[in-house]
Formats: sequence, structure tokens, C-alpha cells
Amino acid sequence: MSSPWLVPLALSCLTTAWLHSEGAPSRTPGLPKLLGPRLAGFVQTSAGGDRFKQRPPLKFSKGAAPAGLTVAVDPSRQLQILEGIGGALTESSAFVLAHLAKPDRESLLDRFFGPHGARFTLARAPIGACDFSVTGRFSYADVPDDSALAHFSIAPDKNGFAGAKDPSYALLPLIKDALARNPQLKVLASPWTAPAWMKDNRDWYGHGRGGSLRPEHYDTFARYMVKYVQAYAAEGVSIWGVTPENEPVGNGGQWESMEFTAEGLRDYIKLHLGPQLEQHGLSHVRIVQFDHNRDAHALRFSETVLGDPAAAAYVWGTGLHWYSTTNSVQTGLLDQLQTRFPGKALLHTEGCIDGIGTEDSSPKGHFLGWKNEAWWWTASATDWGYYWAPPEEKQAHPKYAPVHRYALDLLEGLNHGFAGWIDWNIVLDRQGGPNHVNNFCAAPVMVDTGTGETHITPLYYVMAHFSRYLMPGDRIVQVTASPQGQGSHGLHATAALRKDGKHLVLIAYNEAPRPATYTIQVGAYHASVKIPPQALQSFLIPIGQMR
Repeated sequence: MSSPWLVPLALSCLTTAWLHSEGAPSRTPGLPKLLGPRLAGFVQTSAGGDRFKQRPPLKFSKGAAPAGLTVAVDPSRQLQILEGIGGALTESSAFVLAHLAKPDRESLLDRFFGPHGARFTLARAPIGACDFSVTGRFSYADVPDDSALAHFSIAPDKNGFAGAKDPSYALLPLIKDALARNPQLKVLASPWTAPAWMKDNRDWYGHGRGGSLRPEHYDTFARYMVKYVQAYAAEGVSIWGVTPENEPVGNGGQWESMEFTAEGLRDYIKLHLGPQLEQHGLSHVRIVQFDHNRDAHALRFSETVLGDPAAAAYVWGTGLHWYSTTNSVQTGLLDQLQTRFPGKALLHTEGCIDGIGTEDSSPKGHFLGWKNEAWWWTASATDWGYYWAPPEEKQAHPKYAPVHRYALDLLEGLNHGFAGWIDWNIVLDRQGGPNHVNNFCAAPVMVDTGTGETHITPLYYVMAHFSRYLMPGDRIVQVTASPQGQGSHGLHATAALRKDGKHLVLIAYNEAPRPATYTIQVGAYHASVKIPPQALQSFLIPIGQMR
């Protein structure tokens, strides 16, 4: 491995610290198992080279905070309950892992899902082919006009990859391996398309559109989804939730896709998918509607679907992607959705650094220098909109720093209603694939499938600052920064109350190119913290001792 492993926490009495680098794991020397009263442990990742580095514990003192930048946490102002943090398990990720020796593959999976790794608690899996399939253009029911679905089979998820080190390794084994490390992992599954014969264009994609589900096959496709859930259950994989369709507004027919109108999605959920799941004893499977970008379509689809009581009764929440802009979390939209539909959760279901390998994005930074650490911290990445967005939308797609985009989206997304946050592919090859339509993207871990060399990118550590600390059942609480409001001086923060009610998690991010000193205020207690330029800090604060 080319990068040190995540250092899990030596915080309070909850965990013992470990350091994993090349070779066997070893205990980190000199770290206390117990911290004293009113001491908070924390770790730090920075552009200067820190990677989940253990920092000396903070001592909280009683009394008024000193003047200056203050991050105030109010555990009594409780917001949404967390479902988890995680990433997507795709065929492309399985392909990359199949090209590693088994010990290296096991080590990578431990990094993501193991108790001494990032401890991902949410995952997303494609139902059938997507752009991050090796060859694409397949489903689980490819016999034309088989409306009875007599030939349905999830065999494509079990088939391996010829020529790989482990030719039997595939998507389903990957999902099982993740669950073996965390049996509580919640798997959200999404179809990119119905079988081609169910669609009006009778094709997977192309000619500027993905096609639409033919009305006579709304129920067929709902039964297809039921069969998927049942087939995975038979393999020991419980599907936590489904989205009716990935990106129903469409992607211009560039890869597997299928379009719904807002009314069509409403009727599909209300009259077909919801009733079919219920009829087959699967009403526990959550339906996450929309599953597309944070834009005007999100509000329109939500008004149509969630504004219909019969459809809304089947829906757990709304899934959102981040591709409509690179410079905004669109917190106003998140607030609108929360206000308008207070009983429905918000879930970030996909985001990634796309446009990898494009000329302006990374001629020397990533595509030709995939291990260049500096690239992830500098405003050199581009996305699809940098090249192809209409002129009036170009200002929403400037170049950006990947670390900043991830950190800010997680922080502000959680502050504005996200119950969970799911990254796209957990691991890809050094080119950002394989991707059968050349839609190359970055991932937290990148691998040279020829040599087996692995690079743990800074995105992995950004994700771990959240997934390692924030657990399902924790509750986001109010955070404010003063004197000028949250985000002043480049400092952003979020906080959550642990389920035990005795510990507070605080995550802070300094986006500025200069260090800062700030005060953490919790009730009558405070502590002073120094944070380097472009750095993340995660704290575990024993508030039970501060009351």
C-alpha cells in the first residue's frame, strides 16, 4: 500500500487507537485509553500532510469564552436523526478489487467497512447496468417481452471477470464482504434503467435520451424490483431501501438511463412499486423518491410525489445528487424541502469528482499523475458543466478543490437536513474507471490494476472524519459560529449528539489558506483550538461531565 491507514480514535473509553501501514497492523504507542474529566480527544487531516493524526486532548474550562471566533454547540437544539455515511458498491469497484491479491482486497475492504477503518454504515448498489459497469447494456430480465419475468436472474451480479486475479469476484461478493464487516450496513439499491424491452425506445440509451417506461410495463417493472429484493434476500443481503429510478430527469442518453415525468413517477410509486412491495411483505423496504440533482426539478418532483397523500404514504424520503453545481451546497433548497415536507427524510445519494482526465481538469494533476496529493487540495478539478453547461449556467460550474467540495457538502448538508450521505464508487482504477462510456470519475481509493499499487486519496480521510465519528441514531444539533456567522474566516462546523446522550461529536473544517484559532463553546464550558490551513478536525466531547 502506498498510503498509511486510517488511525482510529483513542477517544474517551470508546476505542483503542490502531495504525495500519504497509504490512501487519500494530498498536499506536503512547495513546491513552481513557481521557480525564472534561477532556476531548480529536484527530486532524490537513493539506500539510496530516492524515487522521491524533492531536493532544483538549481541556474544557468553565466560564465565559474569550473574544474571537467561537463555534457554539447547543445539544438541546436537536435536528434530524442520522442514518449513516458511506459509498457505492458498483461493478466497476468489484472489477478493481478482483484485480488485487486477496490480502490486499481484504485490507481495502477493512479500510471502508471494518471496525478499525472508516466504518461506513450506508451503501448504494446499482440494480442492473449503469455507466460504472464494465460492459453495460444488461439487466436481470433480458429475454424480450417476458412480462411474467420467468427468466429473471441476478446472475450478472455473481459472474466474475475473466483475466482478473480472482475471476470469480463480482458485485454480489463485494456487497457480502462489506456486510460481513458491518452486518448493520444499510444498502440502498437504484435502477438506472428497466430492461430495454419495457421502454418506449426499446434500447438502453442513445440518440439524446434514455427512453421512458411504457405504461403497460409500470407493473412489470415494479415486480422486477420486488424480484431483485427477494433474490438478494435469498443470498443473505437485506435491501434497506430502493430508489424508483436513478436520475429520472435524464442524462441526455449518454449511458443507461430512463426518464420519468414527475406525474409518471408519482403514479409508478402510488399504483405499482409501493403496492407491489407491500403485497410481497416488503413494506419495510424504504422508497427514496427523485434521486437526482438539487435543482428546480427536485422541488417540482417532490411537490408532485410527496404532495399526493397516497404516493407519499409509500415514500420514506427524497434522494439528491450534487451535479447541478460545483460551488454551492444549495442549502436553500434543502431548507425548502424540509419545511415543505417535514416528515420526509433527505438523503444525499450520489456525488463524485467527475471529469477526470479532461484536459483542463488535470493534464498533470490527476489523469497523468494519479498519486499527486496536491491536486485534491487545489482548485484544479472540473465537472461536466465546466464544458457543457449552457452559457447562463456556466457560473455554477467553476473549477474547485475536491477536498473542499466533499468537506463542505458533508458539513453544510448535515446542517441543513441530510439524514445520510452516500459517495459514488468506493474504489476505481487509476484512470477513474472502468467505465464503459468513458465517464471517468475519482474515488476515495484509486488502484493500478496492472501492478496492484493502491493510492488512498485525501477524499478517503475526509469521508472518514464523518463516517468514523457519526453513527446511525446520532442526532445533528445546532452549531453557530460568531462573530460573523457560520463560515466566517473560512471555518465551517457540524455537530451531533451521540445516542448515549453523553458524548458530542464536532467536526470542523478550515477552508482558508491560513491557520486559525477558535473556541469551542458547549454550555458553560469552552476550549481553545488551533487549526492549520485547509484542515479537518473531528472531536469527541464528553458532555456528560459538563452539565
